[in-house]
Amino acid sequence: MRAIDRTLVDEVWREVTAYPPGRQADEAREFLEGQPQVAAFCQAVTRELDVAVQRAAIGLAFLLFKIFEASLGMRCPPVGQRRIREAYEGTTEWLEQPEESGGGFPHRDLVQYLVESVDGDEEAKAALFLLLKTLSAVLDTPHPASPQRGEEKR
Repeated sequence: MRAIDRTLVDEVWREVTAYPPGRQADEAREFLEGQPQVAAFCQAVTRELDVAVQRAAIGLAFLLFKIFEASLGMRCPPVGQRRIREAYEGTTEWLEQPEESGGGFPHRDLVQYLVESVDGDEEAKAALFLLLKTLSAVLDTPHPASPQRGEEKR
């Protein structure tokens, strides 16, 4: 397993942005089909916002998953609605207590780093932060079929 740091994030970003157009569309479709609950969550969080923000939400969720997959060295298993709901509840509780919301790069800083890469107003950035913080929490919570963070892949 590789640590998530700015170098990994930048490497994944460069790789994804260098995809030829056909591959971008194929990977996006594969992501949406493989993570339908994540796609639905992106839509729910950004429903009231501009279409460009809705597209950015899907794109950033895709990028977040690619970063975690690069870190783990494997594909992320499908995320269920229950895990998203639990992570969302945890995120909203975390946001209500900002004095306790510190964290290292894989948590708040990674999300903030990704959100800052998007142009948009404060409402859009707040929605994207909530979305990515929730999905980051989902991905950082071990799934029964995936190795625990810190464990080596066998």
